Amino acid sequence: MIAALSLLATVLVLVEGGRGSSRGESAMRAVASYTPRTVTAALPPAAAPAGDAAAADTDGTAGAESDAAADDAALDDTGTLGDDAASSGEDASGEPAADPAPGPDADERDPGSGGSGPASADEQAADPDPQPTKIRHVFVIALAGHGLDATFGPQSAAPYLSRRLRPKGTLLSGYRPLGTADLPDYLAMIGGQPPNASTNAGCPTFAEIPPSTRPTASGEIRADGCVFPNTVLTVADQLTSRGLDWRAYVEDLDRGPARTAACRRPASNAADDTVRARVGDGYATRHNPFVYYHSLLDLGDCDAKDGPLERLEGDLRAVRSTPNYAFVAPNLCNDGSESPCVDGAPGGLPAADAFLARWVPKILASPAYRKDGLLIVTFAGGAQPPNGALLVSRFAKAGATAGGDYGPYSLLRSVEDLFALRPIARAASARSFAPTVLGDAYASPPGDG
Repeated sequence: MIAALSLLATVLVLVEGGRGSSRGESAMRAVASYTPRTVTAALPPAAAPAGDAAAADTDGTAGAESDAAADDAALDDTGTLGDDAASSGEDASGEPAADPAPGPDADERDPGSGGSGPASADEQAADPDPQPTKIRHVFVIALAGHGLDATFGPQSAAPYLSRRLRPKGTLLSGYRPLGTADLPDYLAMIGGQPPNASTNAGCPTFAEIPPSTRPTASGEIRADGCVFPNTVLTVADQLTSRGLDWRAYVEDLDRGPARTAACRRPASNAADDTVRARVGDGYATRHNPFVYYHSLLDLGDCDAKDGPLERLEGDLRAVRSTPNYAFVAPNLCNDGSESPCVDGAPGGLPAADAFLARWVPKILASPAYRKDGLLIVTFAGGAQPPNGALLVSRFAKAGATAGGDYGPYSLLRSVEDLFALRPIARAASARSFAPTVLGDAYASPPGDG
């Protein structure tokens, strides 16, 4: 019953959000995808996947070296492409400035930062139907940004990420945050919304955007505030409307005073008491972007699908229990945000690397990843852009580097392209890395359409 109501609500939201559109599309058409447009390099064909992986470590106590061995075995068995490095040409667009906080009178056509593409709204309306891709399970792990060289360079304090995992995937060397604050990146990754004064400040108060606020023709909200009205869509709404599953796995979500088991958030317009970690509770509201959208809060989607990290291991055991889109958010110590951590641990990039060394091998060994998966390790905020982002999949060339201007809007756009969803808000004008880096995932090579 809740699922039916949720689907009905999503359709109504799509209808409401689509008012003013010159295209006159139906509500359900709004979640169809715009076909990727530009290809810069052809990738070699991927090998066929092997059978199911061996069961992952169930107690989570194995050290990094043990998990790394499982990682190696999983990737070798899936037919990941060879270790030879390849590099695509660097994009000539330069380094964009951080996205400003636009006011209500800002130009509705401004694509903002975070990756831009050549397509206009008129071009998108004329585009053909989307192409399906072979990728059906996407895992996103979001960490604090420390800069490309600090993270992936020769002196990196993240040896698992930079020396064991990076050679197995494609590095997006030009991936950069919207600014120094992390919350705008999280909100852009799932909803394509631009920063405002409150989100740039990290939303220390869980301030509601007035429900009467209307999205622009491009689907953006230009008012100040933190919690978006139910006329605003997210990729989670899009996936639900297509009958696909999503889930968020957020570390320490259930460790608060109230022992909330799902969708933990402050009361409306109340202070957020998770800005800094507490002993035994490193949850951060701002790293759980799904709680900022009423489209997910009002009819129970967030309560049903936004839960603690520990659920991930059980869900990974079978394809049928693994969501099509999994968003993984470590706590404030393990994502590298705090150094030292509240319990005295060193924190920073080494803590984030240890988190990856524990959880990534479990993802890569899962039947869903081995069948048709993509892992995205991304970074939010930080004072030393670009941060880079890493894509690991049998559809991405191992050891490769892809240049170009990418960011959180690009990440959303690329996920939407992979699942044949129509891009929302600023994702519509962002450059997608799906047709270039993941070109082998398409049933037929994507063209310039």
